[in-house]
Amino acid sequence: MSYIVKDNKNLFQKALNFQQAGNFADAEIIYKEILETEPENIDSLFSLGTLKLQQGKLEEARLILEKATTLKPDHANAYNNLGTVFKEQFKPDDAVKSYKKSITLRPDYAMAHCNLGNLLKDLGRFEESEESCRHAISYQHDYSDAHNNLASTLQKQGRHSEAIISYNMAIKYNPENINAHINRSSALLLTENFKDGWPEYEWRLHTKNCNSGTFHQKQWDGTRLNGKSILVHAEQGFGDTIQFIRYLPMIKSLGGYVIFACQKNLINLLKNCDGIDKIIELMPEVEINFDTHIHLLSLPGIFGTNIDSIPSHTPYVTVDPELAEQWRLRFANCNDFKIGIVWAGRPTYKDHYRSCSLDDFAPLAEIPGVTFYSLQKGPASDEILNPPKDMKIINLDKELTDFSDTAAVMNNLNLIISTDTAVVHLAGAMGKPIWSILHRSADWRWFLDRNKSPWYPTMRLFRQTKFNNWKMVFDQTSDALLQILNDSKKATEHNKNTFQHSSN
Repeated sequence: MSYIVKDNKNLFQKALNFQQAGNFADAEIIYKEILETEPENIDSLFSLGTLKLQQGKLEEARLILEKATTLKPDHANAYNNLGTVFKEQFKPDDAVKSYKKSITLRPDYAMAHCNLGNLLKDLGRFEESEESCRHAISYQHDYSDAHNNLASTLQKQGRHSEAIISYNMAIKYNPENINAHINRSSALLLTENFKDGWPEYEWRLHTKNCNSGTFHQKQWDGTRLNGKSILVHAEQGFGDTIQFIRYLPMIKSLGGYVIFACQKNLINLLKNCDGIDKIIELMPEVEINFDTHIHLLSLPGIFGTNIDSIPSHTPYVTVDPELAEQWRLRFANCNDFKIGIVWAGRPTYKDHYRSCSLDDFAPLAEIPGVTFYSLQKGPASDEILNPPKDMKIINLDKELTDFSDTAAVMNNLNLIISTDTAVVHLAGAMGKPIWSILHRSADWRWFLDRNKSPWYPTMRLFRQTKFNNWKMVFDQTSDALLQILNDSKKATEHNKNTFQHSSN
């Protein structure tokens, strides 16, 4: 497409209109056409760089925006957008510098203050984050995103009541602010306000990640099904699926024929779970007949779940007996206390705080009579190449092809210790002893200040008391493990003495 317009101002406006309408291809053509005749046209450079940022073409965006700042060193907007490019490229130091440069050039630039605050929150610099967000609000009091970011950093600091007030402000100024609604639901559920939290949690359905395809059928509202088929589709991560399939028997009890669509890696594990009539792979476009449908994580709200009515009967996930026997034989020659460990979640997970490192397990490695079995998957499993001193650890990464394998291994272990990953949900669903290592700013499902989980009777929670301080958590875990081993030793000696006495 080519436009024969002599006046570049009119041409630029046409490109800008295309860009604002989401027609990036035609907008890019026009910007480049302008730049052929005016290579230093700052407005076209800035807009083209912003367009590349919108498309996720980060390196192209960086080069164009840096050229714009070179040509116009006082271009505050370009520095702001460049900061966002650096943030998306995981270059936080460069991002902070760019945002601060933008603010230096334009002290009342609310968006730059807001972006800086959001980044500082992600870096754990909460006091600075709060200050930046409040600056943004002082310059633009009705700035919904700034109120949302302020609320988020307050929540990270454990100031939950204040956070909810700020989320309310964000929604007041923009009732369609999806992120603010989702974040508010998290704060409400975290503080066990289920009455308001579950309805608010439904705002997640407006996000791309919860797109359920082009279903024309009405979503289920919790009424009796009387033999009708219902498609329940998984969402979010593996752990979410494992945690909330506990609700499928409750659907079944209402007369439904339950078709469950879940991640491929979970099918073998979950295919025999109660409440499932048919299990299929979760795919963008699933061709199957059904009468109604529902998202898996909408079920707690539909069933009116509160802290006293969480369906917590375990186990509700069973293990393949043949696989379990294979691993039992594999471990038969080891008389140590056997502990499965995981220290990192998916590297793409937005809340990377939940992960620690293998080195953080060092206090446990000092305890004699323990062998560790790594259930860690992904790039973090390479840390086993340099384990903590004296740690006896066996790497099972290459042998765990799906969650059925992981479950079979865990069935033969004495204890599982993991950060907030799918493994903690699997262990809990199996009824295995599981110690969950939680960050100071833990997910809503672990609630506040609890050392046991209402979701899983066999789970114990170990929480950070200071942000990012894993040492204190693992010191507590080490003490707890020593207590278990000592109690076990005493019980063994007592049984031995009792047996000898009865024999005499």
